[in-house]
Amino acid sequence: MNFSDPVHKKVIGVIFIVFSALGLLMLLFYDQFMGFFLGMAQDDPGFDQDALWIFDLISSFLWGIAIIFFIPRIIIGIGLVNQRSWANVPALVYGVISLINIPIGTLLGVYCILTFTAKRRAEEEF
Repeated sequence: MNFSDPVHKKVIGVIFIVFSALGLLMLLFYDQFMGFFLGMAQDDPGFDQDALWIFDLISSFLWGIAIIFFIPRIIIGIGLVNQRSWANVPALVYGVISLINIPIGTLLGVYCILTFTAKRRAEEEF
């Protein structure tokens, strides 16, 4: 398989966009879900209001992770789909980072490493 083919970079770009968009949607769902249940719990007279800061901290941490990982991956994915050369190195970095997400992230990470470190074949250079 020729991993230096530009089609592979476009596929990785689409995967980056789709997975990051799904991650943002899941985080938005989590935020709405927790807001709904915490709102219901606050109506209970025995609910400890002092514990709400923990849920705000968790939500802030998750949104921080989303800003660090999901939003740049969408931008990098758009760059890869449009065949921009500036997106190659950040895509390789995010591919290596995704190796820790077992099993799909590991497959994506290996695919990224194979694609972005592939050498052009000799017959394609002429």
